[in-house]
Amino acid sequence: MTTESAPELVRLVTRDFMQDPYPALREAREQGEAVPIDSSGMRMWVVTRYEDARRLLADPDICKDMVANGEAILRSSVVRPEKLRGVPLALRRHMLDRDEPDHTRLRSIVSGHFTGSTVESMRAEIAATAGALLDGLPAEQPVDLIERFCRPLARTVISKMIGIPPDDPAPFPEWVNDLLTAPDRSILKASAESLVEFIGALVDGKADKPGPDIATALSEAVLAKKLTRNEAIASVHVLLTGGMEPLNGIANAIHSLLRHPDQLDLLTGDLSRIPNCVEETLRYESPFRMLTPRYSRVPVRVGTTTIPANEMILISVAAAGRDPHRFDDPDTFDIERNARGHLGFGRGIHRCLGAHLGRLEVETGLSLLLSRRPGLRPAEEADAPAWQPGIFMRRLDRLPVVLGGERPAAPESP
Repeated sequence: MTTESAPELVRLVTRDFMQDPYPALREAREQGEAVPIDSSGMRMWVVTRYEDARRLLADPDICKDMVANGEAILRSSVVRPEKLRGVPLALRRHMLDRDEPDHTRLRSIVSGHFTGSTVESMRAEIAATAGALLDGLPAEQPVDLIERFCRPLARTVISKMIGIPPDDPAPFPEWVNDLLTAPDRSILKASAESLVEFIGALVDGKADKPGPDIATALSEAVLAKKLTRNEAIASVHVLLTGGMEPLNGIANAIHSLLRHPDQLDLLTGDLSRIPNCVEETLRYESPFRMLTPRYSRVPVRVGTTTIPANEMILISVAAAGRDPHRFDDPDTFDIERNARGHLGFGRGIHRCLGAHLGRLEVETGLSLLLSRRPGLRPAEEADAPAWQPGIFMRRLDRLPVVLGGERPAAPESP
């Protein structure tokens, strides 16, 4: 596809989009099945309708490996070279960015750490961690729930799984976040280099000090030549990225509940609704505006639109979750809705490996927060939520709330 024949690009990503993407996504969905936009200097085609998104996520002809075919994609899709953002190769060779058979090769090395039984065995420890964090939060004064509760909970859980010492001061959550949201390329570069050095040292060190953790499994796989050192580094990177997502699941759920007090009252009156609340949050306020880019080596038909070969395709799970052809009254947050079938964890071979863990963390965090610290309400300065920039993630920068005091323990039975 030549530059002369390129379609006119829609200006989707604006300041308004960062704060509330849904009006622009709704307009894109009404405009067509696949809409070309300029995203960070690249022409990308955004797919917004639920059925199209669901089909493409499971389509074996849709590829993810941008490194192997990057030259053709760049030649076809670049529109503003000065806006391109580079990420080191050492962070780009993980399972999420690979096609078969490499995807299964890399995923199989770590998948045993995310089985249902393994994750369930962590339930009590996750609850204990969340409880200890709640014990340290003040009552009846503003507190940033993300900084004091959501982030440390997610960091503690994923650190233990990966094999990062609990007292390691490295700010890896910030580095991971920078790779997705940093507006400045120098910040992105510095954080990427810090991550490569940090993860590389972690994996290398497991050769002498192994443990029952993911970094050890990857280190042993490198020694057995089942994967390269760069693939091991990239694998830890993608797992750290995914492992921090429960913080956004909890934050987005609390944010949505505070904006809908009737739903908060409904939930606090019956905490058995929490699993349904989590699914509705993933539909209504997914932590992902878009999933990372895909492409097809041949033209792909999406409804009446044909996306040319070797162009980047963005699947918007945020838009799919608000598609009125799939969900009735989709702009209403309703924790009694049956939101199953949402695409918040993706679909197909790249479906989130840690979906069970993510659900467990968010459900546990919400349950303890609402049961032990009743009286949750927004802090006075919380009228205008601050969302982080970036086309992919839907992340609050902070979440100021006021918590009630610790609920007294129930008296023991005589």
